[in-house]
Amino acid sequence: MAVKVGVIGAGTMGRRHLDVLATDPRVDIVGVVDTVASAARDAAARVGARPLRDLAELAGLGAEAVFVTLPNVYHAPIVLEALDRGLHVFSEKPMATSLADARRIADRVAARGCVYQIGFNRRWAPAYRFLRQQVAHGFTPFSGNVKITDGDMLAPSWYANPAISGGFLYDTGVHLVDMVAWLIGPVETVVALGRKSCYPDYDDIAMLLRCRGDRPVAFSTCGHASWAGPHERVELYGDHALLVSEDLDRVRYSTRGEPYAEWQHLPSTGPLDLWGYAQEDRAFIDAIRAGTSPPVTVHDAFHTIAVLDAAYTSMARGGEPVAVATR
Repeated sequence: MAVKVGVIGAGTMGRRHLDVLATDPRVDIVGVVDTVASAARDAAARVGARPLRDLAELAGLGAEAVFVTLPNVYHAPIVLEALDRGLHVFSEKPMATSLADARRIADRVAARGCVYQIGFNRRWAPAYRFLRQQVAHGFTPFSGNVKITDGDMLAPSWYANPAISGGFLYDTGVHLVDMVAWLIGPVETVVALGRKSCYPDYDDIAMLLRCRGDRPVAFSTCGHASWAGPHERVELYGDHALLVSEDLDRVRYSTRGEPYAEWQHLPSTGPLDLWGYAQEDRAFIDAIRAGTSPPVTVHDAFHTIAVLDAAYTSMARGGEPVAVATR
């Protein structure tokens, strides 16, 4: 039987997931919810689903799972409502825009036993899969240097409004916070400095993360850079070895025996594959059908919010070290 799925939020991300789900024969898209009727109608028409006004209508159609693709501040309330209705949830990042709401979601997932997966699509991007494979095959990262920059704060307008985004880190930096934890290890303390350069939000941020095993990682992010690439760069330092990625499909692995290794360009079948959206959506459906834990867990999601909460606390205290909450 196909899994009955609905999408809540008919913006760019909602339509992106609809494009993926429409190609999966294991999925029956029953409805698209948006408070803007025309947006729901247009998005639903693309996939032969019904336009709807709210989650109650979607549940009434027998939906078993929802994709939450709303602006950041609205994630937690709708996720909690969906879990209370017994629905499986795929939530776009961030999990929440406060540590308190992240705790509520983690508790609710444990209590309800539903599948909950967060949208860390970069875990499936070719470059990051390559880094992860090398770590699995014996490369030990002792430290790292990470950066992510973009021009996102120009549009849509809510990106620059921390009352909706939660803050710049919640929308952009959160991706590579997850990468640091996934590739190097959980973050235990954060020192962060921030500046409000072009917007009424911290849009220039530098952090020093201490990961498990006393592994230091320098992390910088900027929300008013141009769109000139690379937008993302990760450097992992091993024993006379260096693993580097630029954006989602360029990697270099330099070792003691091959110190001048060339860059590699990793192939993908298209944008939805390159960005990992197709793979993460299939993994969520896999977990529902098999009754197993998804590859990106509620604990992974909570950890990123705990790191961001520590970062904003550190910035408010002028760069004081802050321990990352584990619960």
